[in-house]
Amino acid sequence: MKKFKKTLSVLLVLVLLSFAAAGCSQNNGDTAKSDNADGDRTITDMSGVEVTVPAEVKSVINLWPSSNQIMITLGGQDKQTAYMATLQKPSFTWMQIVNPAIMEKQTVGGNGDVTAEELLNLKPDLVITSSDEDAEAYRAAGLNAACMMFNNYEGLKESVLKTGEALGTSEKERADKYVEYLEKNIKLVQDRLKDVKDEDKPVVHYVDGQSGTSPYKTTGNGTMQEEWLTMAGGKLSTDGILQGMSKEITPEQFLSINPDVIIVGGTGQADAYDALMSDASLANLKAVQDGKVYRNPQGTFQWDRFGSESALQVLWVAKTLYPDKFEDIDMKKETISFYKDYLGYDLSDEYADAILAGKNAPDGR
Repeated sequence: MKKFKKTLSVLLVLVLLSFAAAGCSQNNGDTAKSDNADGDRTITDMSGVEVTVPAEVKSVINLWPSSNQIMITLGGQDKQTAYMATLQKPSFTWMQIVNPAIMEKQTVGGNGDVTAEELLNLKPDLVITSSDEDAEAYRAAGLNAACMMFNNYEGLKESVLKTGEALGTSEKERADKYVEYLEKNIKLVQDRLKDVKDEDKPVVHYVDGQSGTSPYKTTGNGTMQEEWLTMAGGKLSTDGILQGMSKEITPEQFLSINPDVIIVGGTGQADAYDALMSDASLANLKAVQDGKVYRNPQGTFQWDRFGSESALQVLWVAKTLYPDKFEDIDMKKETISFYKDYLGYDLSDEYADAILAGKNAPDGR
């Protein structure tokens, strides 16, 4: 009897080991971990945190405005069951035009911060944030939350690919296509400017008009603005002076920098541009005197920061600084093609002109 029990125990162990081996073999070589017994899979967010999501993600609440724009690029906007209330503001008019659901579906965060309780009531398969701290707090509350924040072009590519992978197969394919387009534009610019000597590059100053209150808000080292500016053959005016975004300089510093070119960006750029051009103390700046103060294009998201239209920003800045080297690049045609191919929207000539002029709406300033 004892011998029979011992034999039975050995057989049970062998059976269990064979099941475990089979389960492990299913996960080998996958970028995202394969489905488990519950039909879930694991993705990795931009903070390196592994997040469990359903095998098929059907509902998403995205709490980062620029990532909402990236979801349109990936064709995943139909999976969004609710939108941030802030996306219904006039400053996001272009995104509302391309994705009317923003104005039609329910919203979150109307009273301020988006609470975990508010999200739990909606039961999304995935919550996307721009903060690893917020993502961790949501996960602690029982939500599947991933931080997809980035602040440079390599990060943009990685975030797009990770978001596509999280959403599903078709979105992953669109992510791959977009990254190819972004890399093509960057290579085109770099190839054409590779022989430009450092001493011949213009000093470019960026006015951060996101708030639209001052011509003295700018940006420094370690920012996406620095990256597209230098990539397109310019010298950052605040190099070695400032670090990070949305920094303030003094009138004396601005006059001392005396840039060759000024680019005014942000959703409030119309006011920032007017403030700059009406400031008598800045009237003798070289860029002002030479007529080289430009407003930055902005569409479904501002080209000069975290959306997929940053792929167009590289071309626009390079053509602005070196028009002779990019005579064959028609930014209007490029913009219309991008909207059709990557945002699924037929952009009119009139709308393309408004976007390139830096207007935050078709009838905006």
